[in-house]
Amino acid sequence: MLLGAVFDRHFVCKESNMSLSRLLLCAAVAGALPLASAADTSEPLLGTANLSLAGASALLDRAVAKATGEGVHPCIAVTDASGYLLAFKRMDGAAPGCVEAAIKKANSAAINDVDTVVFYDMARKDNLQLGSIPGILPAVAGLVIRQQGQRVGGMGVAGGASDAQEQRFATEVVRAFEKTLPAPPPLKETHP
Repeated sequence: MLLGAVFDRHFVCKESNMSLSRLLLCAAVAGALPLASAADTSEPLLGTANLSLAGASALLDRAVAKATGEGVHPCIAVTDASGYLLAFKRMDGAAPGCVEAAIKKANSAAINDVDTVVFYDMARKDNLQLGSIPGILPAVAGLVIRQQGQRVGGMGVAGGASDAQEQRFATEVVRAFEKTLPAPPPLKETHP
């Protein structure tokens, strides 16, 4: 009964004869469950399909070091495979307008599983209205982060010296980072 109360909020509300102390215990246990699963990890990936916060931070550190070495001051955003922001840095000297651009580039690459430069090229050549489709950003420097071909996140860079520099920079950083990701675990065979 206690386990049911922890996992089913409706059950807790319906159970009117539950003692106050038992109800408080259920609430405390239910509140602690998400915290237990959100423990900090130093692994670069969560399972095999998503970049972790530690992985995003490591990628961001690499990007900042490379930008510093090249003397550029971009905004850099890293998302998980679903396009949700995990980590972001606006380097000293970066233009304020590049904040949203970097985030949207990373989001567009991740949710569409396509580097944004593909949309950029399509919009310039074939379809000028492509950018009006929600979630699609025709721009350079939004890259999908992959673990042996499988999408695990996205990275967006904005505010570089030029479009060509942003694209080269983002590609070099992401491809070097991908080489550090562990191989996914082998698929388990299932027998009927």
